[in-house]
Amino acid sequence: MHKPIAYLNKLSKQNLIIVDGMNGDLNFEEGGNPVQMNRIIAGRDPVLTDAYVAQLMGSSIEEVPCISIAESIGVGTADLANADIVELNKDNGTRKLTRSGKVQRLTGYIVEDSACSAFYGSLVYALERLDEKGILNMLEEKLFIGQGFKNKKCDGIGIGACTSGFDKCIKGCPPKARDIVEYLEDLISEAALPDRAD
Repeated sequence: MHKPIAYLNKLSKQNLIIVDGMNGDLNFEEGGNPVQMNRIIAGRDPVLTDAYVAQLMGSSIEEVPCISIAESIGVGTADLANADIVELNKDNGTRKLTRSGKVQRLTGYIVEDSACSAFYGSLVYALERLDEKGILNMLEEKLFIGQGFKNKKCDGIGIGACTSGFDKCIKGCPPKARDIVEYLEDLISEAALPDRAD
């Protein structure tokens, strides 16, 4: 389906793309594993918008072939590094949907204290990507997120600006799921290195 999606975007010019990111799903559009994100995303470039959303969900552009194909045929750009992204409203709400079994398993890695829903959702998507790669079970430490950890010095892995006092921390408010995936992959690899030497 990736090639037809890319070429459909070439044929059908769009001036405004709106993505409903209020409540996504880990696996499929019909639901089953809902993840609350509380985001509406608008853009003028369909490729850039798709690249941004993929990153929010913890996927690289290479993992979503229609993005690269659309960029290669001139539909738009996937260059997020030079994109002008503006966040209009910051979600500070902490309401969360009832968790499915899969989401509940993923959130077992999280210690949360007053985390924003969009941030919490990004972390859940990042954990799903690590689970798909078969390395989530190698994560031995809990992940701490939320405004309740502001100005606290702690051991462990902090995710986000509120946890900057932790001995290990990924910065951002919120960090994108893709950045979380890369950070945790590096930590898991470092932890596994002594085992490989044996």
